[in-house]
Amino acid sequence: MGQSPSSGSIETSASCKPHEKIDDYFLQRVTSRVLQRVPPVQSPFSLSPSCPSPGDQTQEIQSHMVERVKGVTKVYWCSQPLNELGAFKVLSPRWLPRRLAWRQSRELEGPATWELGHSYAIVDVELLPEAAKLSGQSSERYRLNWGAGRRVGTNLAIERQDHVPESKIMGDRLEKVYPGTCTGKELHNFLKKWDGSTYDANAANNRNCHHFMQELIHACTRHAGHEDADRPEEKDFLPT
Repeated sequence: MGQSPSSGSIETSASCKPHEKIDDYFLQRVTSRVLQRVPPVQSPFSLSPSCPSPGDQTQEIQSHMVERVKGVTKVYWCSQPLNELGAFKVLSPRWLPRRLAWRQSRELEGPATWELGHSYAIVDVELLPEAAKLSGQSSERYRLNWGAGRRVGTNLAIERQDHVPESKIMGDRLEKVYPGTCTGKELHNFLKKWDGSTYDANAANNRNCHHFMQELIHACTRHAGHEDADRPEEKDFLPT
């Protein structure tokens, strides 16, 4: 959840515990049977080894991990109001900071880093043929949330989700949809970069939910979520 960098209160989540199950969405174990021929036996009383019969074979079961996700087809930017305001949460502004930050004139997409409320992402992914065969569907939809440490114990939360919020004024809403451009491996690496790191609501530290959404837009669409000058302390954003 974002707040103004001028605020004297800086909310941080003490939980840096990794999600630990990211790979479950992007990798799957594949097993295969490998036939191995039994080597011929050399008889001490024979000048040549005995010829193995067709039945002289053994089977070995091997397993390895392979990618599940081929690529991201859509990125949904969604937002929630400032729920801490209780009955007045519907009045919390989400659009004004974007205007004041002149993001449109800078050709930047996504939320302003210091706006109120909460940003999260939903992504549609296309599965690779083997994963599609096993799951019975060619695509999946995930909700990606940054800053859920107090609720679920990890700052990064990933879960399958069927629906997308409507484009409306109050409550959870869909802000914008972008065609996805990154591969499944690129999204996997992006999430691993954020996983296990510290959430910080102070917009000056580049680690709140709006930064996460900006970075996802930057990494997985053809749009820019930020400029290089907006991330002067990115070198300090490392898993702890």
